[in-house]
Amino acid sequence: MPEDRNVPFFTLYQQGQADADDIDDFIDDWHDSTDTGTRSLAEFLGMTDDEYQVWVMASATLPLLLCARQENRALRDVIASYAATLKGSPDIADRAVHRALTAWLRQPG
Repeated sequence: MPEDRNVPFFTLYQQGQADADDIDDFIDDWHDSTDTGTRSLAEFLGMTDDEYQVWVMASATLPLLLCARQENRALRDVIASYAATLKGSPDIADRAVHRALTAWLRQPG
């Protein structure tokens, strides 16, 4: 767990100073803080609203969010590619994620 909890999770994740499992501790910190009335959880975590929405639908997308930022690629393009890999999966969880991400991709934005 990162020592500097004043730095947003996603910044630390980008720097390799936090891993995906650490996000739960940051969420707990947000709930325990006074930030709940002034900053959204997405902002507290250092994510855009779109990144946060995608992550909530599929936490496995966290590396993809990072990839989109690091490669300066449109999040929608990265998520569309990922969703395409899930299409027709025999795994019911993959199909549910595919449906959720596809619905998100259809939203204007």
